[in-house]
Amino acid sequence: MTHDTEEEHPFYGKEVVRRSEQDYINLLLKKYKNDPVNDTLQAKIWDELQMEKHYGRITIPFKVVMRRDVTKKFPDYIEVILDTKV
Repeated sequence: MTHDTEEEHPFYGKEVVRRSEQDYINLLLKKYKNDPVNDTLQAKIWDELQMEKHYGRITIPFKVVMRRDVTKKFPDYIEVILDTKV
């Protein structure tokens, strides 16, 4: 599969342009940059992305997870994982 066909792969009958959707999601998440990482923030991000999906502005499947370093060497963070198979 070439790079071009990966970018144009249909998902549920719709074209998903992964790179542009990832850029759009990154733009949405910038406002949360200085918020404390907790379950509330994870829920806010999930809710906002679900609304964007409902409005049709994003179509790529995603997962929102919180990463915590038990050793406390690195700060906690929230990661949005996009389905790279579409």
